Amino acid sequence: PLKTVLLSGDWIGLDLPVRLAQCCGKLPKLVAMGGATEGSIWSNAFDVTLPLPEQWSSIPYGYPLTNQCYRVVDALGRDCPDYVAGELWIGGAGVALGYRGAPELTAERFVELNGMRWYRTGDRGRYWPDGTLEFLGRQDHQVKVRGHRIELGEIESALAGLPEIARAVAVTVGMPPQLAAAIQLKQG
Repeated sequence: PLKTVLLSGDWIGLDLPVRLAQCCGKLPKLVAMGGATEGSIWSNAFDVTLPLPEQWSSIPYGYPLTNQCYRVVDALGRDCPDYVAGELWIGGAGVALGYRGAPELTAERFVELNGMRWYRTGDRGRYWPDGTLEFLGRQDHQVKVRGHRIELGEIESALAGLPEIARAVAVTVGMPPQLAAAIQLKQG
């Protein structure tokens, strides 16, 4: 029998533990995990038990792993109070030094503060008073499709660069998300 299931991803729907319990006859130990590649893949975990509280909109990110820490900050890099959404920053032993051959991107995404290196994830989240971290989505136009992070703007630029296309808009549709684009052809 299945004893433990690790769920990894940004947003985990509330229906998944219930469906898993139905499929397995009873709910195995269920751990939701998250984080960023730049923070050593997994930086947080949450033990999921049924029944789920009614006020939840998704399975929480949970708590930082032992060698990791999180901050939820506003646009000026100041810590947000409980329940106030902000950008998630990951700190700790697992944070990468930067991007190889991309000093500008490294300077944009990695910051030093009070002697600690932090990775600015571009994700939005908030803390609950008990210290639980909730994932709220992306701040930018980056999406995740089949586990790959994709910048919609890059797809739009590539399409608009084709000689017959005047404008393009890239979006995700459906669940699981798939890429789609709307284009306007040039006249003539």
